[in-house]
Amino acid sequence: MKINYLKLLLFSSISLAMCSCNNTTPPSENILEDSTETKEVSELQKSIVKIPSPIELFSFIYDANAKFNKENLNSIDKVSKYNTKQKQALNLGIYASDLGYCTVFKHNKETFSYFSVTKKMADNLGLTEGFDKKIVNRIDQNMSNSDSLYQISNDSYSTAISFLEQQGQGNLLPLMITGSWIESVNIAIKSVDKFDANNEIVIRITDQALLLENILEMYKSMGEDTKEADIYNKLLNLQQSFDKLYDNTDQIITKRQFDEISSKVKAIRAQLIS
Repeated sequence: MKINYLKLLLFSSISLAMCSCNNTTPPSENILEDSTETKEVSELQKSIVKIPSPIELFSFIYDANAKFNKENLNSIDKVSKYNTKQKQALNLGIYASDLGYCTVFKHNKETFSYFSVTKKMADNLGLTEGFDKKIVNRIDQNMSNSDSLYQISNDSYSTAISFLEQQGQGNLLPLMITGSWIESVNIAIKSVDKFDANNEIVIRITDQALLLENILEMYKSMGEDTKEADIYNKLLNLQQSFDKLYDNTDQIITKRQFDEISSKVKAIRAQLIS
């Protein structure tokens, strides 16, 4: 059985919606040669499947009548400062999440801008496939058609992830997903005008506790050599704040707990985009 674990990134992190993967390119056969490595990849695959795309969270807050705020996005002017593979992978996830936010909220001008910066970040990682001039021209010609922009983004990511898979850069996967997830939760937090334990967006933020557990499982499945200790420890610390919610009896989350989680998410996000 061929394990297309990087294809699952399309669904779990930087994808903008479900897309067809029937014509995917299989990974290098040497992935399957070592039984231990195959087991580790399989565990990684299981973790990824449990992590929904940020598009689901953005669609939820859109339906909850949250307002689009460009200030919630990572500035496109910062792209040139990300000059290590770690920073590039993290911020590819962040910019891709911002792209999803712009697409869901039908801000076509920003969609084009964030597609362009995501293309540049992907180029820096060697992911030239899926972000060529033809794709850029398609976006330019469909600036007024949100549905077309949505599909074009899907097509580009499908191609890019196939290319990433061929290059054997699976160690970048947890970083991309971390960036994408942190950005989506940060945007959700900033979409809450005033704390209310019964606010549907606040409740959806508390649901992120399970997703965080799955992300941490993904880091563990990659082994010590690929684990980013500082980021991993920051996520563990954030998990401790989410764990406090299990002790609540009268309400799902208190304002103090919400503020604590918000503060840690914003701190992690600030570190990732710095």
